[in-house]
Amino acid sequence: MPAPIIAAFDPYTADTAPIVLAVGAAELTGSTVIAVAVYPWSLADEPSDLDGDPQRLVANAMREVHDEFGVDTQIVTDLSVPRGLHLIACAMQAGLIVVGSTGRGRAGRVLVGSTAERLIQGSRCPVALAPRDYQPSGIRTIAVGFVDSPEGHEALAAAHALAVRSEARLRILAVLHPSGGLDAATAPGLRPQRSVTLEGRHRRDAQVALDRAVAALTPPVDVECEVHVDDPAEVLLRISEHVDLLICGSRGYGPLRSVLLGGVSRRLVDGSHCPVLVLPRDAGRPLENLIDHAGTAAAR
Repeated sequence: MPAPIIAAFDPYTADTAPIVLAVGAAELTGSTVIAVAVYPWSLADEPSDLDGDPQRLVANAMREVHDEFGVDTQIVTDLSVPRGLHLIACAMQAGLIVVGSTGRGRAGRVLVGSTAERLIQGSRCPVALAPRDYQPSGIRTIAVGFVDSPEGHEALAAAHALAVRSEARLRILAVLHPSGGLDAATAPGLRPQRSVTLEGRHRRDAQVALDRAVAALTPPVDVECEVHVDDPAEVLLRISEHVDLLICGSRGYGPLRSVLLGGVSRRLVDGSHCPVLVLPRDAGRPLENLIDHAGTAAAR
């Protein structure tokens, strides 16, 4: 059995975008979707000073979710929503957690809220963010930001696995920040004087690394490779308007096998036009619990 997918559901906003995205992922992988609402009290032991409305609201909302989407539902008792989601994901060995965007953002855009950000920063499995009012249209094109680093290669491997599974086109983008050797996360908009020769060498090195990584992908898929000299987050945000899924890795430091937003990924989850999948650092094959089982089942 493939690992389950956890879809975070807020019964007070009734935002079903995470469930819609989770169901789409489940159709691709054969996983089970569990819609989870985190509630501060056990519904069986509702505090006597409340009039019962919160209890009925949560219970009714979860019943409606089950009836509409046909997914399993579970109510977790915890004072902290991120912690409740994290604990159930660990207990069920989830392969993916799907969360929604804050209601402050524009429809069709990702804007991470405090719950989603705290969950992302501590998750041990991939986290997908659904844009507000997300309406699926199939996965035809997947984009991934590539850097020649362990995190970059893991992101590419995950994107390739999903492209194979969904028969999607894969757009691989290597983006060199115009600040040269400065970290893109610490130099937004900075365009210092730089050597044309040095920039040309960096571009060539990036192209060589990209070509080498693409040549190692098996089985082959429809691939488009691009090398840009620009702000990485700006390039990926522009691309997000024309793809169905954007994949990025965590920053290259921090706890192993944990998601940790860097400067680029942080900006992506605050403005992408399509769902964003953020992978844990140094997880090796972060989607293997979903993709491998799905591939095995399909082969039978």
